[in-house]
Amino acid sequence: MLILFDIDGTLLRSRGIGLRSMKEAVFAIHGVEVDPSKMDTGGRMDPHLFHELLSSHDLPSEPEHLNELSDAYVERMHHHFSRETWADALPGARTLVETVHEHDAMTASVLTGNIEQTCWLKLADAGFPQGWFEFGVFGNEGETRRDLPAVGLNRYQSTLGGQLEPHQAIIIGDTLNDVDCAKHNGCTVIAVATGKTSREELENAKPDLVLDSLEDTEAIMDWMLSR
Repeated sequence: MLILFDIDGTLLRSRGIGLRSMKEAVFAIHGVEVDPSKMDTGGRMDPHLFHELLSSHDLPSEPEHLNELSDAYVERMHHHFSRETWADALPGARTLVETVHEHDAMTASVLTGNIEQTCWLKLADAGFPQGWFEFGVFGNEGETRRDLPAVGLNRYQSTLGGQLEPHQAIIIGDTLNDVDCAKHNGCTVIAVATGKTSREELENAKPDLVLDSLEDTEAIMDWMLSR
C-alpha cells in the first residue's frame, strides 16, 4: 500500500516563507516588486505559480525564465531556512508519517506541488527525516496535479519492484486539488481540514474520508489498512 502525503497544510505550515522567497527571487532577477499573497496557492504546482507571478506582471515567463526564477527561489529558501526555523509540523503529522514508515505493509512517500529541493527543505525543518519517505513526486513532474499520482505509481514500481492498482494508493491532502487528482486517477483519498479549505468544502468534493486533523493515528491506520 502506497501512502502519498501532501506537504503544505497537511503535514506542516511554513508561515508564508515560500511566498516571501518567491517575491525576493523576482526582485533579485527583475528588480520588480510583486505580491504573491494575491495568488490562490492551494494544492497548486510551483512552476504554475512561477508562471502566474511573472506573466501577471508582464515579465518574461518562457521556460528559461521559469528555471531562472526557480533557482533564485531555491537560493532564497535556503537562505531563510539556514537562519531560523520556519516550518511547524501539524498536530499528529509526524507520528502518522513515522508509523506509516515503520509498517511493513505500507510505503510512505510525498506527493506535492513543491519542487524537490524546497520539499525536503520544509520537511526537514519541521522535523520529518527524509528517510521516512521512500520517494517523492514533485510539482515539476507533470503539466497538472492530475499527472502526479501516475508518476507515484510508476516510481513505486521502479523503486520497490512491485505493482499497485490505483486504489491501493492513498493520497492524504488538505485541498480540493488533492481530492481531484486522487479521484481522477482512481486512488483512495483522505482529505484533512487543516489547511485553508473548510471541512464542508472538502466533504462536497466526496473524498473517501474527511478528517479534522491527523491526530488519531490508530484510527487512521486502522481505516487505511481496512481498504
